[in-house]
Amino acid sequence: VLLLLSFLALTFALILRWIISGTIPMSNGYETMLTVALLVMLISLIMASRFKIVLVFGFLLSGFFLLVSHINQMDPAIGQVMPVLNSPLLSIHVSIIMMSYALLSLTFICGLLGIFMRSHAAELQALSRVFLYPAITTLGIGIFIGAIWANVSWGTYWSWDSKETWALITFMIYAIVLHTQSLPVFNKLRVYHIYLVLAFLSIIMTYFGVNYFLTGMHSYA
Repeated sequence: VLLLLSFLALTFALILRWIISGTIPMSNGYETMLTVALLVMLISLIMASRFKIVLVFGFLLSGFFLLVSHINQMDPAIGQVMPVLNSPLLSIHVSIIMMSYALLSLTFICGLLGIFMRSHAAELQALSRVFLYPAITTLGIGIFIGAIWANVSWGTYWSWDSKETWALITFMIYAIVLHTQSLPVFNKLRVYHIYLVLAFLSIIMTYFGVNYFLTGMHSYA
């Protein structure tokens, strides 16, 4: 009930931002972080009937993302949207990418618990795979749609921009762990969970590192 109320409150807040700004609230780091928190809540609520522990994940991750959204580097003010972001592809591209990040953050929690809760490592591995396959799928689709948008806005599908490059690196890192038959090392539960925890560093680099430490055409994101 608490998670559902939180989900409704955050949905209402995003709708208000949408009404006030006139554009879908996914145009900057603050708004996308709220979107990730919202999607984590949604996934947790949907899967709670079958996996009760996902509710705990939902509380932990959504609370963490909401906390991060209010750090000093992120500006919650509603301002003018850059012309390049005035596109219907904004909502499609960003929402799909944020969905993949929400799912991958859930695999991170599974991996973290799997390292310390060895008696439940097998169950946590199975649960993480439930999140991993759709996460890889949505990330790949999001990158593909982003390439189409880049061609429309910048005249090229791929320019090896910092954000593009790290998104591809992230996709490849997580794709590796899917190949357990050709890479039997991932059949070892501890190796699998440690890999997922470390793989999440690529998400952090793609989302935060590129924006704050590197330059490129995605610097406004």
